[in-house]
Parts: sequence; C-alpha cells; structure tokens
Amino acid sequence: MTLRTRFSVAAALFALLVVFGFGGLAHVTFERQIGDHLETLLLADLERVTTLLERPSLGASFGGSGSDDVILQFVTHDERIALWWGDDALLPRHDRATTLRRGERTYLVAQAPWRATNGTIRLAHDVTASMEALSAITRVLVTSGVIVVLVATLLALVGIRRMLRPLTDLARETRGVDPSAPGRVPYRGPDDEVQDLADGLNTALAAIRSRREEERGFLLEVAHELAAPLTLVHYHLDGLRRHDPEDARLRAAADAARELLRTSQDLLVVARGELEREVEYRLLDLRAIVLRVAAEYPGVTVDAGAAAADVAGDPERLMQVVRNVVRNAVQASGAPSGVRLTLRTDGDAHVLEVRDAGPGMTPEARQHAFERGYTGGAGAGVGLAVARSLVERHGGTITVASTSAAGTTVALRLPSLASRLDTRPDAGAAPLLRPA
Repeated sequence: MTLRTRFSVAAALFALLVVFGFGGLAHVTFERQIGDHLETLLLADLERVTTLLERPSLGASFGGSGSDDVILQFVTHDERIALWWGDDALLPRHDRATTLRRGERTYLVAQAPWRATNGTIRLAHDVTASMEALSAITRVLVTSGVIVVLVATLLALVGIRRMLRPLTDLARETRGVDPSAPGRVPYRGPDDEVQDLADGLNTALAAIRSRREEERGFLLEVAHELAAPLTLVHYHLDGLRRHDPEDARLRAAADAARELLRTSQDLLVVARGELEREVEYRLLDLRAIVLRVAAEYPGVTVDAGAAAADVAGDPERLMQVVRNVVRNAVQASGAPSGVRLTLRTDGDAHVLEVRDAGPGMTPEARQHAFERGYTGGAGAGVGLAVARSLVERHGGTITVASTSAAGTTVALRLPSLASRLDTRPDAGAAPLLRPA
C-alpha cells in the first residue's frame, strides 16, 4: 500500500470518526431534549388532571382541548377502568414515563395515584409526529454525514496528492540517478521535511560521487603503474619465447605476463569510465575479430564458417570482449586446447559460443559470473564484468548458456548489421558508421 493510499484511508477514517462522532452526539443530545420536553408536558398535564380531580373547577375538562391525541383512564385498584377518554384499552402500569406503541401510533404514558379509590390515573400523549420528526432529522443527519465524509475524503485525496507531489517527484528523480555517475537530485517544493530529505540525499550522493572519483583515480594510477612494466616484461618474454619456443618455462611466463597485461587493460577501461561512454559505431566483421583472438591462443578450436558476420560496433571494445571471454575459458580449461569457439547466425543476430573443458560452474558462480569483483576462485573478477557492460552497450547480451561437469558454454549475442539498418529510423539519431 502506497503512502498516498495510507494517508487517504487515514483521512477518510478521521473524517468518518469526526462527522459521525459529532453527529451521533448531536442526535443523542437532541433526542434527549425532545424526550425531556415531551415528558415535562405529559407530567404537567397529568398533574393538572390530578389537581382538577381533587379540586373540581367549573367548566374545566379532564381531556383538555386536544382530547383526540390524549388517552386518559381512571383505573381502580383491581385494574378496572372506571372512566376514560380517547381509548378504552387499558394502558400499562409503569412507575415512570415510558413509550407505548399501538398500531401505527406512538404514545408517551405516565401515571399518578388516584387517592379516592386507591387506584391510578393513567395518561398517554400521542407523540407519533414528534417521533417521525426525530426519525426524519436522523435520516438528514446520516445523509449529511455521508455527503460530508465523501466530500472531505475527496478534498483530502486532492490535498494529499498536492502535498505528496514534491516527495513523488523526488522519488522519480532518485530512480533516474545513474549509479555509475550519481549526480544531484533536483528538488522543487516547499522548505519542509521533504526539503531536508532531498538535502540529505544530495549530500550522500555527493559523498558517493567524490568517493567514486577518488577510487577511480586510484585505480587509474595503479593500472598505469602496472601496464608500463607489464608491457615491457611481456615484450621481452615474447621475444625469448620466439627465440626458444620449446622452453616450457618461457612459454608459461609469457602467457602469465600476457594475462596480467590484459587484466591491467581491463582495469584501465574501468578507471577511465569507458564503460559509461557512448559507443562509436563502425562497420566490422565479428568473424575476423574471433579469428584474431583465437590466433593469440594457439590450440583453441574455431568453427566460424566462411561468411562474414557483419556487425556495428567499436572494434577495440569488441576485441576486448571476445578476448576476455576466451581468456576466461582458457583459464577454466587449463589449456587453449580445451576451448572451442563457434560463430553462427541466429535470425537477426550473430552468436559466438565459447565452450571450455573446465569443471563447470556452481549455481552460485553461474548467478554471479558477470558481477564485478566476483572471481569464482580465479582472476581479478573484472574481465567478464567488463565484457557484459561492453556487450550491453552494443545492444547485445552475454549469458552462461550451459554448464556441467564437462565444461561451460558462454554465449555472446550481438545484433547483425542488417537488423540495425532495418531499425535505425526508429532508434533516433545515430553516429555515422565507418568501416573498421
């Protein structure tokens, strides 16, 4: 349930409580006043009859002027009516004034002692009109209460919507914050608690942005410090390896230097913020990239067909993607000979499947394989994370297609050039495609 809904329900319940609370109190008070007034009139009339019976007055009448609405009975001690006006049906005996329903009429009945016969004088006033008026007032109060509650609820909804608009706008702006480069969240609203919340949020975002820039600067320095000596080491080891290709120690050292150099390049990509930059599209052949990367790892099996796999993208970034995936497969297999690359066309996309001969992935490793910092027991946890980010910026996907004890297959899917050209008018403005 949203905050707006909770506030609206609370406002409706409050309006209901206030309206019907005061309405109920007013109704009870009014009903009591009417009852007291009718009882006063009845007792005054009963006293008049009692006084007239004890001290008769010439021309006076027991029934009074409104005898049609009055029932007067003189009842003996043995509950027999000796004299009556209005109705001869015996009125019930009550110690205090009470209401009596007869047919469609309502009466208020009271009694007084008839000392001469040790009986009672019983008097009833017809209060049907008063009760109907009271019922009508009750209906009016209930109807008015319902209308007031509905109007109050509607006004509360409008008012709550207006009051929560700054908070809603702030939440929308917050959802639009780029995690890679958190900027200031704009706030347009009154100077209140929501303003304090926006200020606190912007302070936290500024601290995160500052910390991220510091970490990125530090990472850039480390990557640069690593790249320079690693490039030199790799160059010399590669030369020695070509000079003595049979030396297994030189081959292992050269391969290790190359992998460290690739890792430092991944760190440079992250540190420079290249994962957040727009892709500079060029025409290129994904098949040529695959063959070039495979040549860097002698022993890798390649099934790329003969036809070109034209795509639009950044050749250096896509080269890095393929290299990272292949390098990860070689590490899992323990040797290039356990890796197989398969490039095929699937509808409007080109799919590169990289299968290794490693032990497979655990469910946890498969779930976190492309998260930055997750190593799964080897590597720096950067290569596959960089690959996923770059592939997604090219409009593609990279997934663990399958994994078992016989090895893991990673599938890289990129839109074909034809599919991009078909959808380009709907995608808005695009950079000019140039041959790679």
